[in-house]
Amino acid sequence: MESWNEQLKTKILESEFSVKEISDKTKIPLKFIEAIERADFKKLPAEIFAKSQIERLFKFLGIDPSEALKDYEEFISPPEISSEEESLADTNFDFLNLLNNFNLPSVRNSYLKYGGIFLISIILLLLMSAITDDEEIDLLENKEKENSLESLEIENQDTLISPSEEEFLDENLIKNDLLSNDRIKDDLSQKDLVRKIEIIIEGESWVVVFDKNERLLYELMQTGSYELSGISPLRFKIGYAPATNLFIDDQKISFSRAIKGASNYAHFWINEENKVESIRD
Repeated sequence: MESWNEQLKTKILESEFSVKEISDKTKIPLKFIEAIERADFKKLPAEIFAKSQIERLFKFLGIDPSEALKDYEEFISPPEISSEEESLADTNFDFLNLLNNFNLPSVRNSYLKYGGIFLISIILLLLMSAITDDEEIDLLENKEKENSLESLEIENQDTLISPSEEEFLDENLIKNDLLSNDRIKDDLSQKDLVRKIEIIIEGESWVVVFDKNERLLYELMQTGSYELSGISPLRFKIGYAPATNLFIDDQKISFSRAIKGASNYAHFWINEENKVESIRD
């Protein structure tokens, strides 16, 4: 059975389009198509773009991208280390070197040497046991303090609130809870405004993108179409504006007023209504 990249090579050869034409039609830079064809994932752009470009190329050629995406996921995922392996790595002492650090040149007899190792092992085990016991005692003491504070708070609440006041408070608490829930829903609907971002490069340009929470992108981008998403408000730094076209939720964004003179550099915000606000550097 053909591997996915062999299948990709075959489809490209059988296609009515040249590799250059496929690049133009899919908006995937030629060098990235060649890298995917070789399964050379380290040559691909940032993860956020690499996956969409693999999917776009395979769908254009009528191939299932799942195997290629699976291999890419394995490539970008760090090897997993179990907790047992970490524990063994942390406690892997070289007792012979440890013994030699005590500068005991006279300890040449194997019985004395291994006796020393045994003695050091016992000491270390006792120390570890003592530390564990101390930690358990601290946890128990903290738990007792928390329980006593909780019981004290309950007693104080019982003494401060009378039965008649309790009925009044219950009604108001229900009303306040309903109002709070409505406010939370409104806040979430505003906070979770996820925007679809499409950047089309014709040539080359540095692009930096921030959303409300984090930096989404910092990359030298070349001819092609790139998609990502982020939460409003969005902030952009464009290194070479003439080579960059920007779309938010499929609406083209004009940021010409944010371009800094002859430098062709632009730095600006885009709010929830797709209004552009220039930023001074």
